[in-house]
Amino acid sequence: MQLFASPTPGAPAGLTVPGGTPDNPLAMGGPPFPPVVTLPLSQIRRVSMLNLEHAQRTTAPVTVVAEVDATGLVAVRESLKPLAERHLGMPLTYLPFFAAATVRALKAYPIMNATLTPQGFVIPRYINLGIATSVPGGVLLPSVPSAERMSFWELARAIHLQTQKARAGLVTPQDLSGHTFVITNTGRWGATLFGTPIIQPPNVGILAFEAIKKRPVVTEDDQLAIRPMMYLALTADHRAVDGAEMIGFLGKVKDALERVAL
Repeated sequence: MQLFASPTPGAPAGLTVPGGTPDNPLAMGGPPFPPVVTLPLSQIRRVSMLNLEHAQRTTAPVTVVAEVDATGLVAVRESLKPLAERHLGMPLTYLPFFAAATVRALKAYPIMNATLTPQGFVIPRYINLGIATSVPGGVLLPSVPSAERMSFWELARAIHLQTQKARAGLVTPQDLSGHTFVITNTGRWGATLFGTPIIQPPNVGILAFEAIKKRPVVTEDDQLAIRPMMYLALTADHRAVDGAEMIGFLGKVKDALERVAL
């Protein structure tokens, strides 16, 4: 009889629950299995829990959402995928496009790249972009430093290297610190309409990119069309920025994605 399930992709690292199966590590089990199971927190989950509790206590979060017509974005990515694989040896995901659009918007709205203190704003003259990365046991935020200086391809390669290091457990404390703004590609899971990401203090905001889905839309000439559409969800600290800054920033990201230019 198999009493302990082997860890499966998507399950917490080291998970072995009595009565589980490889397909369902948390399967309900009757006698002789215990009625409840205590699952210790991973170090990543413990730190994340404390950080999120701190965020809820110290920020005044508000979320605004925008819709993006991703027709051009999908076409450009498809045309460039072979180039990335052939010359850079890496897959071309949507994440570099999201990062490049965010960097452009942060340049236009540097207040979104700031830190809020009791004395005022501290606005860096650089953009260290945090990339939310799913790893066994939780989520890490490896940083791409000086993203404002990078070309699209430099940004794509830096994101690929940092996220691969995070998933391999090779990131250093320096890699995980100093981000001035965070983005998260929640759309890669493709199961939700949009969510409300949580700010990582002392940052002012965090931006989530949701799944690209085909939906019926009304075009500018009042025709009905099927287009690949996506939502952007920006959570910002309302103590630091008002609606004008949030919507202006989100509009810049939307415009950059709808008018993709490398």
